[in-house]
Amino acid sequence: MDEQLIFTTTNAGTITNIHSGEQSNLRQCTVGSPNSAVQVGHKYLFVAQEGKALINVYNISGPHKRESVEQRLPLPEIVKCLEVVENNNSNAAVADFDLPYLLLASTESGKLYIWELNSGILLNVKPMAHYQSITKIKSIMNGKYVITSGNDARVIIWQTMDLIEQDDPKPICILHDHSLPVTDFQVSLTHGDFLSNSGLILFTASQDSTVRCYDLRLIATENNKKKRRKVNNSTDTEGQQQQQQNDDLSQPRLIATFSLPFPINSLCLDPADRAMYLGTNNGCFALDLFYKLKNNRIVNLLQLNNEDNKSKIYSLVERIPHGIPQDSNSLYAIGQLLCDKVSSSHVTALKSSMDGTLLAIGDSMGKISITEIYSKQILKTLQPLTSGQISNGPVMNLLIETQFNDTKNQLIGIISSSSKSSSGSSTQNSMKIPTLQRIIYDKEKLGQLHDIWFQTGEPIGSNNMTMQSKIITPLNDFNGYLNNIKSQELIFQKQQEQGSTEIKTIREQTITSINPKQDTTTANKDKEIAELKKNIATLTSAYKDLRDMHEKLYEEHEKLAK
Repeated sequence: MDEQLIFTTTNAGTITNIHSGEQSNLRQCTVGSPNSAVQVGHKYLFVAQEGKALINVYNISGPHKRESVEQRLPLPEIVKCLEVVENNNSNAAVADFDLPYLLLASTESGKLYIWELNSGILLNVKPMAHYQSITKIKSIMNGKYVITSGNDARVIIWQTMDLIEQDDPKPICILHDHSLPVTDFQVSLTHGDFLSNSGLILFTASQDSTVRCYDLRLIATENNKKKRRKVNNSTDTEGQQQQQQNDDLSQPRLIATFSLPFPINSLCLDPADRAMYLGTNNGCFALDLFYKLKNNRIVNLLQLNNEDNKSKIYSLVERIPHGIPQDSNSLYAIGQLLCDKVSSSHVTALKSSMDGTLLAIGDSMGKISITEIYSKQILKTLQPLTSGQISNGPVMNLLIETQFNDTKNQLIGIISSSSKSSSGSSTQNSMKIPTLQRIIYDKEKLGQLHDIWFQTGEPIGSNNMTMQSKIITPLNDFNGYLNNIKSQELIFQKQQEQGSTEIKTIREQTITSINPKQDTTTANKDKEIAELKKNIATLTSAYKDLRDMHEKLYEEHEKLAK
């Protein structure tokens, strides 16, 4: 298992791994804005080209990835940001031709496009989704909601079904607490399945040098909307007060605000939501969300006070390693928090590793520094393999994905080794990504074709499933999970790489092979014992004869000596 790292600069794209030295460059890859590259399924990479109404499709499927462009998708106009809404189907394994459900793209004017990726149909176009250019698009809660941020200092939360079904979709929430463009945002990775009780927290970073944290559990539901409709019909003062209370409940609650002396370019969270990493022009800073004080006290910075439920405002102060001692308790009392400086470079992109021990830092020189968070030491530096002395520009996109040793990581049209051995020849698969349409699909018009290119995976439980899909979770099958852990423990106990089933069968075979011959072995042992007793008897009699002969000779020797 390894972690694949994909990063793009203004004129280069690179695919590499964090722990190994394999590296390949993407050809004809020019990027002009952040968040303009997105991984589509387990096989493709979409990159929006700078100055062109075009998306380059690259194949990044494991050892068979290609550096050249696999396919080009023309667009109605130049787009800046890309995002996909995945198909969350737990009843089947991942297929060879696996495409997400939706493709979202934004333009410089703040327009939002929604395509159905399996058919290429343009489902909807939301003009003026933002007053200025959109900086990031992200789908959350298994694709139920979509969050967008823009240069108009707003963060908008949409419902995915509204973007698809309604001609003029309305957002369910608009956050406008920032005063300058919102550069990045992240959502907490530990949350439930439903927004009402998920505990989902939204982190937004802006050029106004602040990071704001919101609790999204209080977004308006249908019940709140019905209450507001009833209150709007009433004219009394009590109804107006109730309307104000419902409006307050329908908005996300601001939990905390963190201010820095520098504008924030990028934001990254720990996989367990334990820390927050901020990228600025003056370096990368790390803040523990479970803040440590003296006398073994730990404060949760994202927990509201039960007394007033007011949001907190903190200012971050850089920790000096070998300077004047800083008292964390006294600084916390006046609203200041100590944060560690991980890197001093001009940070443009940040990503954390799967276990949260490494941090990939992209800088303005087009380099990626793999830094260990605890020691703040740079373990590896990655950069594009370009010829000449041309500057690669800053890192615009940074993607990290965990990869398994899976036999299904292969190009479309290339048959696996097992199928090659059985058939003896390979056939070219003609399945391609459908062309993205430029005209909005008319839902009211009858008789229109709606062809979908979709391949379903093998059902869960079949014999031809991949190792990744055969992973047993404790919630699905606890006994099977324990048996799987037991077999893995046997592998680590043995020096040789042998599975637990092989060890068990060998032991069983040896036991069954010994039991039928037990009677014959005991009979052979009795014969050997009888023969040994006879030999001992003959030896003892011979020894007695020799002893008598020795005594006679000794007596004759004494007589002659006298």
